[in-house]
Amino acid sequence: MSHESSASSKSCAAYDVPMALNDALSETRGMEPERAKHRNRRRVQEYKRRTVGPMPVQSFFRQFMRFPDSDGSRPTMRSWKGAFRAVPPNASTPAEIYEPLIAALNNQTKHRSRCPGFIFRSTSARTISPRKLAHMKPHICCYKTSIVDTVENSPPTSRCDFGYAEMFIEVKSHPRHDFFVDPSQNATSKERSSHEFLSSSSDEEFTKRRDRALGQHIAYVTEIMARQHRSFLFSISMSGSHARLLRWDRAGCIVSESFDIRERPDLLCEFLWRFSHVNDVGRGHDGTVEAATEEEEEQFRAAISNHVQYQLGLQDDDPYLSVALSEHYLPGRVTVIPVLLQDAISTPANIHRIIVSRPVVSPLHLSGRGTRGFWGVDGRSGGVVFLKDTWRAYSELEYEGVTLQRMNGLGVRNIPSLVTHGDVPDCIPADEHQIPLNEFQVSVTDEYCSDEWACKVSGKHVAVTKYWHYRVVLGTVGYGLKQLKGTEELLHATYDAFHAMRDAFSKDSRLHRDISLGNIILVREPGRATRTGYLVDWEASCQVDESGKSLEVGRAGTWLFMSYNMLSLPGVDAPQKLQDDMESLLYVVLYCSYLWLPHNLSKEELADTIKVMFEWADWYIDCHEGGKGKVMNMRYRMYTKRVEFPPAMKEWLNTVLDMLEPVVDDKVSARDLWDNPDILDTFWGEFLRTHSLGKSDRTVHDHPHATGVHRGGPPYSSRNYTYYSTEAISLGKRSPDTRNVSPPPAKARRTCSSSLASGPPAPVPSRRSERLQRQRDKTSGPASDKLSANAAHVGARRPRTARVASKK
Repeated sequence: MSHESSASSKSCAAYDVPMALNDALSETRGMEPERAKHRNRRRVQEYKRRTVGPMPVQSFFRQFMRFPDSDGSRPTMRSWKGAFRAVPPNASTPAEIYEPLIAALNNQTKHRSRCPGFIFRSTSARTISPRKLAHMKPHICCYKTSIVDTVENSPPTSRCDFGYAEMFIEVKSHPRHDFFVDPSQNATSKERSSHEFLSSSSDEEFTKRRDRALGQHIAYVTEIMARQHRSFLFSISMSGSHARLLRWDRAGCIVSESFDIRERPDLLCEFLWRFSHVNDVGRGHDGTVEAATEEEEEQFRAAISNHVQYQLGLQDDDPYLSVALSEHYLPGRVTVIPVLLQDAISTPANIHRIIVSRPVVSPLHLSGRGTRGFWGVDGRSGGVVFLKDTWRAYSELEYEGVTLQRMNGLGVRNIPSLVTHGDVPDCIPADEHQIPLNEFQVSVTDEYCSDEWACKVSGKHVAVTKYWHYRVVLGTVGYGLKQLKGTEELLHATYDAFHAMRDAFSKDSRLHRDISLGNIILVREPGRATRTGYLVDWEASCQVDESGKSLEVGRAGTWLFMSYNMLSLPGVDAPQKLQDDMESLLYVVLYCSYLWLPHNLSKEELADTIKVMFEWADWYIDCHEGGKGKVMNMRYRMYTKRVEFPPAMKEWLNTVLDMLEPVVDDKVSARDLWDNPDILDTFWGEFLRTHSLGKSDRTVHDHPHATGVHRGGPPYSSRNYTYYSTEAISLGKRSPDTRNVSPPPAKARRTCSSSLASGPPAPVPSRRSERLQRQRDKTSGPASDKLSANAAHVGARRPRTARVASKK
């Protein structure tokens, strides 16, 4: 096959992935234009901790864009001399840079082009509001020539530019607008190590403009990664005629040294040539995902439609059925995502092909887990399943799938059933074999943090964790708790979740540690008048010692629902207990009552209550402190005393709040009541049996957390105070990056073992009871074997990078 046409060969990439809709099913969740400035500001602050550079350009090529090693396989590159002489060194507007740059990038002779199989287009004007955040598009996008017409034939309001972009180029008009500053060429190792890579200025207005531009660049990367199945993405940042190459993954960003494309056109030409001659996986696509056939799409539509109809209790002719189906299905945009059983040989028997379309959860954050959640159909059984596609932290001791499998076997009630789970390989091989560890999708930014060229960013050496792409398929599929019908369903479903918590604690010595609104689902089942509540998302869970304290210390979970003890300053490094999860469950009930049950609060009073009770945080030296509203309510009932909830709901809340901490001292201390979960269990069960509760008293209050429609910026933000939005839901796990992480030793980089240096938690202490130790011994196989295998494959990462990028 000619190298010139290689990019047009059959693709393994699946493009233009639908994004999750908001609660009203009216627009894309989390992409509200009014909140774009806040999102970008947050992204800049985050990536000051995740950016590694400046990497030498040739090292960038060798590590991320290598040609096959066999002799004679490297194609001949078109001459680069004078390629970009028409691009001015600086200009008064970005257009004066990117217009001649596009012409140079697309320039071709009869037989040769700069980037064979690809074409560059100006996209910044392809929008109805080119200067409005969240409507803006990159100055230049690169597309495959075979699909560029699809983009150009779409309306300006479409975001498919991001769904099909292979990479993008963002332009600033002058070299001094660069986000970064390289050390001098003759700098010593010590000088490079202490050099500040992020550009700085005494001009506050310049700093604001720089951060706005950087935030917008990160926003483009975030949206492309959300609208495509990717493990990483390349982009180019131009400052006048100076260019930097960037590689983004779920751990962070690696930035190249700056080079002038007028003086060194060979570097940009070589990047383009290499980019066009690596395969889809080498350009960052997830090589396991493929487009569904027409037959698979019809199988998906029929199965999901039936499940939606049953779960919502709709009739065949109910017009809402098609609306509800749109939450999960977009015609013509259906893909197949295979899940290979963990540690299994790649055979058809070990692979479940899951058919999906629109997710219910999209990755709104670039870094971290990047979770997508789908209602899907198992192509093998035809059953409806839930697919969780995420990036697990390498330091996690046990897979979520292993945890669920064991708890299913132990009889833990009201948790989802496991279908299958496993790490994601680069591609599903055609032949049957055991896929080696260096052929699985992982982030690599962490492997370069201690390289000799890496400089400080914002005065600190960068250290990030490693993430592994991971999928888990569940057989329990329902709707989120926020779709509750009324008081009865709220208290029954959360009582079901309470049983799941108690069973996990008593049978598996395990705490969930993220009891939150997003982690309780409602499932309609035969024989039950109300939907069953299932406690899902066990990835943050951990086991406890013989005193009932979590083996992993520190905050984990969703800020809005954390217990007061975990939100206080000592909670930063404290172990959690079952009582913390119980308190979180109480706050889930209270939060739902404020937003979706009848009460007498005005719109303003409700907004203030949600802020102070759930979102409030204060910055103290080097960490956040929260929970002042919660402790004021514990002591004085400041935010619940005057609220007129339905009488039964009011009685339940007052009783449980008194168990947590009575307002007036009693002969029985609060700790005696709250420390014994049997007391809450007995009261709750008897309450449900003896009280008549509202079946359909759902009331959606005028608050963005209730309606799902956000307008304007964050409720309040200043240097001293921060309020957290509901974007934290499902994204609030404590990232390993927030721990005290030191840069890995220079000699240990790029090996699996270097990640283990700050990775898995310590082994279970020997002082644990025999019962806990027996449970661990019974189920230690999959997780322990995996960790052992990882440790054994020292140096596995380097060969992988070259293999992924090579053309097949």
